[in-house]
Amino acid sequence: MKALYKFTPGAGNLELTDRPLPQMNERDNALVRVAACAVCGMDHRIYHGTYPCRPPFIMGHELVGTVERAMDGASEVKPGDRVVLQPHLYSCGSCAPCQMGLTQFCRDKRSVGIDRDGAMTEYVAVPAAFLHRIPDAIPDKLACLIEPFSMIYGNIVPVIRAAEAKNIVIIGAGQVGMLALAAAKSAGAERVIMSGTGRDVGYRFSVAQKLGAAETINSEEESLLDRVMCLTDGAGADVVLDASGSEEGIWQGMQALRHGGAFIAMGMTRRESIPIHWDACLKKALHINFHMQSNYQYMDEAIQAFAHPYTDLSVLITREAPLSQWKELFDYMDTHDTLKNVLYID
Repeated sequence: MKALYKFTPGAGNLELTDRPLPQMNERDNALVRVAACAVCGMDHRIYHGTYPCRPPFIMGHELVGTVERAMDGASEVKPGDRVVLQPHLYSCGSCAPCQMGLTQFCRDKRSVGIDRDGAMTEYVAVPAAFLHRIPDAIPDKLACLIEPFSMIYGNIVPVIRAAEAKNIVIIGAGQVGMLALAAAKSAGAERVIMSGTGRDVGYRFSVAQKLGAAETINSEEESLLDRVMCLTDGAGADVVLDASGSEEGIWQGMQALRHGGAFIAMGMTRRESIPIHWDACLKKALHINFHMQSNYQYMDEAIQAFAHPYTDLSVLITREAPLSQWKELFDYMDTHDTLKNVLYID
């Protein structure tokens, strides 16, 4: 079968080649025929050799496909089921992280398209327990966004519900920020404010507005804090999610919260430390939530939200291409502003 194969670490070292059909076993007890796979920012970084991974492996994890075969005992799915996959496999269920529900930190975990074969190919064999059935009404190009959407949904929606939040600020207008906007709107947020930089003013802010952002703020031109306080009559936002990792954005977001508000950290700063005005946060009794990857406990709920969108999420798709044109698509991402891009298995 044709597969996009990362054969050794470093920049490049990626080719479309023939690979053996995956074999099912007691652990990987379901065989999925892949229809489409979205290109994650992580995939792009693997291509350029800047994301930690363990080649050789087939690329890709944001897939949609159909169950081709299932072994006896794979009761979760049956042949013909249309499915998506939670990509962190093989968690043991008994270690301390697993017992706390943080299965993404299990030492036994192996991630599709990072340290084992992934989904930018015709077939992938995985444990049936990690597959989730999806409605036929969701088209392939959107179905392969369910995995990242569900990760972000599980991080922001419970916080919005607990706080009965109406005013949400999202800092960072990339893939995570846009999916957080969609999740917040699906949870009933009345006003979602998206903050970005000058590079976001054209394409990305336009997408945010189509997804329902009430306001878009260029933080290089106006004060995020002043604008949020104006829009909330001086009270501040109920929830702020940072998807930027920017030191300035993080601090402005904390300042823009109301007393007792919740800050959700999802953006990597890629620095050893950043200063935080600790006493200011303490005096406002802020709740600070750190998130890394996901345990996908909200995936089925996210699928239901995705199946009944408040608006057309296809605006998130920048480009689509057959797998045979993977190089052109990856190179396009180097030179153009994109959000989500999809490869169809041809």
